[in-house]
Amino acid sequence: MEPVGSPGPPCVGHTRPADQPLRLVEQTVAKDDPDPKALAGYGLLVRWWTDGPAAPPHEEAWLRFVDGRPVSASTTRFLAWACTKLAAAGKIALLLVWDNASWHLSKEVRDWLGAHNRQVDRSARRAAACGSCPAPCPSSARG
Repeated sequence: MEPVGSPGPPCVGHTRPADQPLRLVEQTVAKDDPDPKALAGYGLLVRWWTDGPAAPPHEEAWLRFVDGRPVSASTTRFLAWACTKLAAAGKIALLLVWDNASWHLSKEVRDWLGAHNRQVDRSARRAAACGSCPAPCPSSARG
């Protein structure tokens, strides 16, 4: 996105004088609109080394999208999907570093992580273990 008020190409389908700031306008939605009002995205940057620490790592971005807001149920489904993919790749652990969003710290997600890790401890053929490490919000980002 171009900086507010900068000269440059206009937004698609919109023209404005170069000296006027770009403004976002809330769109109205019909009450009977069947489309979801929100879309939540989950993603992981997955990185592992196969040829030692001096070699470049293998990297992938794993993305999933769900209709609606991010909630605990969709978070646990995403974690299960990611752990299954990791196990298929021969990996045994997932370290999560995330913010303190309610759907990351909920009892449902904590219970899922605990139950999942207990299952992994009992079976070497289970999906990769998941652990969580909420990252503190930097003081500069707080309101």
